[in-house]
Amino acid sequence: MAILLENATVVTLNSSKPVLEAQQILIDGEIITQMGRKIHTSGIPIARRINCSQMIVMPGLVNAHCHLTEILQKSFRDNMRMEIWRTYRTRTEDLAKLTAEEIGMAAELACSEMLKNGVTAVVDHFSTRPGLTVKKMEAILGAFDKTGIRGMLVPSLRDQDSIRLATRSINRKSMAAQTSPEPWKEEVLTVLARLRKERSRSGIMLGPSSPMNCSDALLREVVKLAEQYDLGVHTHLLETRLQAWTAQKLYGKTVCAHLAEIGFLSSRVSGAHSIWLDDRDIDLMASSGASTVHNPASNLKLGSGIAPVAQLKTRGVNVALGTDGGDTSDSYSIFEQMRLAAYLSRVVAEDPENWITAADALRMGTINSAQAVPAWRGKIGEIKPGYSADLILLKPTLRLRPLRDVVHQLVFCEDGQSVHTVLVAGEIVVDGGRLTGIDENSLIRRVEPISRKMHRHYSRVKKVPDRSQKITHELYKKALAAKGLPVRFLS
Repeated sequence: MAILLENATVVTLNSSKPVLEAQQILIDGEIITQMGRKIHTSGIPIARRINCSQMIVMPGLVNAHCHLTEILQKSFRDNMRMEIWRTYRTRTEDLAKLTAEEIGMAAELACSEMLKNGVTAVVDHFSTRPGLTVKKMEAILGAFDKTGIRGMLVPSLRDQDSIRLATRSINRKSMAAQTSPEPWKEEVLTVLARLRKERSRSGIMLGPSSPMNCSDALLREVVKLAEQYDLGVHTHLLETRLQAWTAQKLYGKTVCAHLAEIGFLSSRVSGAHSIWLDDRDIDLMASSGASTVHNPASNLKLGSGIAPVAQLKTRGVNVALGTDGGDTSDSYSIFEQMRLAAYLSRVVAEDPENWITAADALRMGTINSAQAVPAWRGKIGEIKPGYSADLILLKPTLRLRPLRDVVHQLVFCEDGQSVHTVLVAGEIVVDGGRLTGIDENSLIRRVEPISRKMHRHYSRVKKVPDRSQKITHELYKKALAAKGLPVRFLS
């Protein structure tokens, strides 16, 4: 049975005709089969006609990097660098000992927030403590299925601690002795086999936590498995100045140079944040076909820096967008990330010719983010026949009025309030602003006690002196001093 969208103002992402008026879109099953002013529908049983007059139809937004379960610690912290924030987060999780059921409910809530804000596909770099299990991963996959979002599960992998290595002044030759691997391969392959047997809309990628938190042996194993099973690879890449300094200390070169040397960089790879890249790193990313995922709100809140998005774009690197987690971006809105991405480019690029335009930002939040995930390339992110019907229908609210330039105003004015209807693979998952697969109020009631428990644990964690804060401050001093920058503010 088919769905017909009529009289639609369609955002095409085409540079010559970015917006088309009075369009019809035919969705047959999961796929867009026809689009145009007058399409042929005779003999096609149409289950639902949607009059899109006074509405905007655009591709579903794609969140190419986030952490779903961090919604349980939403806005817990402020005024912390990433390394210190992460310590508080993990210590809180250690005390909470979240069950698979609690993880699933948290993921459902985050996915629900995204769907209601027009995000139809999400990459979850999944990390929860203690340990990675099939049951926990299946809880995330269950949240994808219940909410109807297109999900990519990326279990976080690591077998060493870069900060610990840096503080011990360990060189590359002795790094292998410092590994403490957790079992992961059997669990990940078990989940992958189930997904492929069921022909699920969800997928799985391999997710080294960050290159410095993984031994070369683990990174090579990831590359081998990714090639064997045709999987994407997703990692945190140079999020902070300290990570860039640590990489130089561990490898004697930049992290991208090291990754290229061991055969890690390829078009399968996407690197979240990618802030502290130098010119050579950018060239290596471009020549390998690897993508970067810009997380502007998170980078600003944690004071991590501003990614060189204009340079990346100019040099031909695919730049996607992500929200990061609920305690760093504090929301799962890609509309917010698009606006920030455009604005921030104007702070670091002197020439307006190099600024990220509204059209650039819109592509980053849709087709570029889809391009960062191998399994989604050429399938989502655009509105065209043959692509999956991952669409959002917006009914312009006051924030979009008066409406003169659709592309500009979607990026600079919209915040998700206008999202009216959302389709994922031809299934209506938000209808008239209401989730169709989830009872939102019931879900909130079930999640609230879990978050309260987390907050109680965090209150306990804050009272215990954390030696890692002092170590982090000292390492930042060294990293800043190495660049000849003042360190007085860290004393």
